[in-house]
Amino acid sequence: MKFIFSSASRTAAFGLLLTATASCDLLQQQSPQDFNPNDVFSTPARIDKAAVGMYDALQDGEFLGSRALVYADVRSDDVELSPAFNNLAISNIPSSDGSALGAWAGGYRSMYMANYMIRELTKRNGAGLDVAKYNQYIGEAKFIRALCHFTLVNLFAQPYNATPDASHLGVPIQLTAPDGTEAYEPAQQLPRSTVKEVYEQIIKDLTEAIAVLPETQSAGGGNDNAARATKDAARGLLSRVYLYKGEYGNVIRTAEPIIGSGLHRLNSSAFADFLVPAEGTPNLTSESIFFIAMSQNDNPNTNAAIGQYYTPSTTISVSVTPYKNALPGPAGAAGATAANTDRRRLDQLRFTSSQWWTRKYSKLLLNGSPGGANMGAWIPIVRYPEILLNQAEALVKNAPTFPYPATDSTALRYLNYIRNRSKPTNAPAYTLSSFTTKEAFINAILTERRFELAFEGHRLYDLFRNGLNVPAHGTAPNIIPELPWKSTKAILPIPSSEITRNPKLVQNDAY
Repeated sequence: MKFIFSSASRTAAFGLLLTATASCDLLQQQSPQDFNPNDVFSTPARIDKAAVGMYDALQDGEFLGSRALVYADVRSDDVELSPAFNNLAISNIPSSDGSALGAWAGGYRSMYMANYMIRELTKRNGAGLDVAKYNQYIGEAKFIRALCHFTLVNLFAQPYNATPDASHLGVPIQLTAPDGTEAYEPAQQLPRSTVKEVYEQIIKDLTEAIAVLPETQSAGGGNDNAARATKDAARGLLSRVYLYKGEYGNVIRTAEPIIGSGLHRLNSSAFADFLVPAEGTPNLTSESIFFIAMSQNDNPNTNAAIGQYYTPSTTISVSVTPYKNALPGPAGAAGATAANTDRRRLDQLRFTSSQWWTRKYSKLLLNGSPGGANMGAWIPIVRYPEILLNQAEALVKNAPTFPYPATDSTALRYLNYIRNRSKPTNAPAYTLSSFTTKEAFINAILTERRFELAFEGHRLYDLFRNGLNVPAHGTAPNIIPELPWKSTKAILPIPSSEITRNPKLVQNDAY
């Protein structure tokens, strides 16, 4: 499977952002030709700029720069049918669809930069770096590679529990960065590994990354600390991987150091880290563990920045009325108060153009009122609220019986940490007596995940990993039908152009 890149100068950090043409193959990539690697890896300062280039590659608008999250959201039950994503939302796209090709290409394009970093540092025996810094860069690259593989396997393969041993097809595992002389070799036509094998590689990369990444990237915390991988970023992603895999003991073991580190705390408002001033730059706190950094001048650009998808009155708008309907509060826009309405509705949603819209990816106007799309909106990947909810869910599911006071009380505390800062003030806090069954306790946690992590790419996969269908939703006459969790159309097709070029690839059923 060949994935040949053309190269283009773009960023000050690395001097390039690799881009691919639609006619190129999508896993083997040509080394950039517009720079000399011997120069790039000649000094510690230049190597650090090359490391920043790995994160720049994550800005890819076809992938984690926005659309990987949007593609999950538009297939969940939190959004209305959007004309721009009509076929995707109703699971009716062909294998030649540009969405599938873009996501596939974007994922391996982003991953290439991490593999390239590993290759160049390894063949230069560390390039003169001290051991700690060398290990850090390798750890950052493995974190990024794991994140890309994890996102790809969720987009293009059935969830881990779709078969008893996860032996169903996943995605190709790409661990190298072939140069132009290697890209056409038969060995580079990679087959799809099983979902189990992909997860094993992700876990290996994240485990090795945790061992060498720093606790913090910036002594001052905030934006700088969230923009590059840390131990807790890798631990947080690993806890999610184990949650999706159903290994709840490992979730507990992995998430506990994050909670116990003292490095993270919840803000008083769930909206704090998304409330962006007019200039468009967030003021992130320790609640934000890892985000993909953007700016007004360095983002996926036209029709690709995530803020554009969630802004009213554009041709690609995605409104969120079903999510509003799920939150506690009155049916209409009037009469909502702190006493009867969830704060995530009061703070994070706006009603305009006869629809409800999320404000997570917008910015304020100069006068402080809600504004339009934030072209430089940062992409949330790992946040502290998710870690608390991962841990709460794992503690309840891992308990041998119900009730199980030894861990139920801790799970309840974490659940209430998230819920209590946003629930209507007239709603009581949960107690252990609020739940008469384990299933009721789990459902409360899943509901809080839906409310707290909305439009961050979680909801669809939370349903699927729990064996739940996406219910029918939307506003008549545009009702999106129910999507069974193991439906052959619940995942994206392997791009037909890739199957043509690589006979080792096997298409998903029903495509």
